[in-house]
Amino acid sequence: MHRKHPPLRTLTNHALFLDIDGTLADIASKPSLAFIEPSTIADLSALFVALDGALALVSGRQLEEIDRLTGGSGLPAAGIHGAQLRTRQGTSIASHLEPKIFTQIEADVHDLIRGLDGIMIERKPLAVAIHCRANPDLESHVQSLALSIIPKYAALKLITGKCIAEILPVSVDKGTAIAEFMKSPPFRGRIPIFAGDDVTDEDGFAMVNSMNGVSIKIGSGPSHAQYGLETAIAMRSWLSQLSAAV
Repeated sequence: MHRKHPPLRTLTNHALFLDIDGTLADIASKPSLAFIEPSTIADLSALFVALDGALALVSGRQLEEIDRLTGGSGLPAAGIHGAQLRTRQGTSIASHLEPKIFTQIEADVHDLIRGLDGIMIERKPLAVAIHCRANPDLESHVQSLALSIIPKYAALKLITGKCIAEILPVSVDKGTAIAEFMKSPPFRGRIPIFAGDDVTDEDGFAMVNSMNGVSIKIGSGPSHAQYGLETAIAMRSWLSQLSAAV
């Protein structure tokens, strides 16, 4: 589906929410190999100042990884799809599930993928992600294995994306995270913009659309997003234009 290029607008009354992998950083064969260009980090810093702090990163990565990728910027952020939330008011956890549940889930996943090549398990404080970027032919199989774990546990769900299956609290998604940001200064009262590239960003697109905001999908495929950019490089170029215009 073809979507219009996002308009260059004045950012005076906007709030900017950005995914990381596939948006600010190119998709890498392993999550640890992804990086954000220094020029993009500089653009984020400039936009953060221009927006009076109404800029947040909304990612599947945990907060410490977000900070590593952004050079320790400490920007407002939603980690683990919103399970972690860092705002001006402090850092909070959006789930009451005990982390030890995910220790058992991690063990279950190890049992299920034994013998499969090119699979990486990533344990997060409130999630377990299974990556198969090194063997993308296993994507559907990995997602089916992860789905088989869900009935064993209450209040958990499976989300899938590009070569990833992730088990996390059912109450957590990027749309809810954006809504939480929008309740408080400096985000409150502004028009939200959200850009992302994957299925896991669709909740964010839907939330922003419900707020009469601007939703931007990077790449092809069906989406709730109103606007589109073909590549992450094009997205970063658009951010650079915005930064230069402030």
